[in-house]
Amino acid sequence: MSTFSDNPYNPNPISKIGIVILLGFTVFHQINIYFEWAIIFVISFLFYKNGLKNDALKNIAFFAAFSCLLPDIVIIRNMNPFIMMFFMLFIVCRMIYLPFSAGKFFIKTSDVGSIISSMDKIKVPQNISIPIAVMFRFFPSFREESRNIKRAMRIRGITFKNPISYIEYVIVPLLVISSNISDDIAKAAETKCIENPVKKTRYLSVKIKTVDFAYMLLMLVMILGGILW
Repeated sequence: MSTFSDNPYNPNPISKIGIVILLGFTVFHQINIYFEWAIIFVISFLFYKNGLKNDALKNIAFFAAFSCLLPDIVIIRNMNPFIMMFFMLFIVCRMIYLPFSAGKFFIKTSDVGSIISSMDKIKVPQNISIPIAVMFRFFPSFREESRNIKRAMRIRGITFKNPISYIEYVIVPLLVISSNISDDIAKAAETKCIENPVKKTRYLSVKIKTVDFAYMLLMLVMILGGILW
């Protein structure tokens, strides 16, 4: 993950959150396919410039699969009900792919320090910024621990083919680990005087850069253009 301050192609976390919210409106109002492709290419370009080349290629490949391989919604409505349910699942994934792509870029290229510093700049209350920071600390640790547990169970021959054993040896440890991770995060927050009301000194200095204006302007133009086209 590239840090916020050392890459001129890494926008401010607040800009990324704003783009995710804007692209969320595309779920309710479809935009022109050419503008959708333009949005995907912009996000993939930023992935590439932040050293995430595989994510850039996957972003384009997945959107191409959703756009080219899925039949038209009119054709799906005339299919067998069970086949229609199968395709509708992919239609929903296609609908939310743009905000999902922007959200993935936000998560992959943002660290906790830059997010908190950005929220401090715009005076976001701590009851909003702290849960976001906890979320960014919790889920990466939880994902890593879940991979280790599943790898250990696979070595022991325990797979989902035996649901009872899978639940006992995988799900239960995950619940225990999630509780331990949350406790560790809470202790770390208390150690850093999270409840102290005085102004905090942040290690990272977050600034608005040229890429923020370019990113916001391009996305806004493409969303409005795609809706009005």
